[in-house]
Amino acid sequence: MSELDKLLPTEIEVELSRETIVIRPLRVGQMPAFLRVLAPMMKDIGSEGIDWLSLFGERGEDLLSAIAIAINKPRKWVDDLAADEAILLAAKVIEVNADFFTRTVMPKLGKLFDQINLDNPAGSTPSKP
Repeated sequence: MSELDKLLPTEIEVELSRETIVIRPLRVGQMPAFLRVLAPMMKDIGSEGIDWLSLFGERGEDLLSAIAIAINKPRKWVDDLAADEAILLAAKVIEVNADFFTRTVMPKLGKLFDQINLDNPAGSTPSKP
């Protein structure tokens, strides 16, 4: 394995209690559905790190669907995972697809945050009608 492969893995094997799952970069056919379920939680996935418990609490349905799409398993299969296994899979899906997240998702987040800051500059509060 080259140094580059170690830094940017193309796939990762994850040992779960039921089986070994191979997580690969998203395929183009997976992207539309993955992005649809990812969109509501994009603000929760940032460079500061991910608060998995909050993310599951607020966007659990979307996150579980994203995991199912990314690992090509039925949603029911994902629903039956132990919580720690689901969090591990979610983290590994993001890790394997980091290039996609950093080149596509994060720049969009930056633009979104910039727009929010332009719409509501620091220290200003919306005026009441």
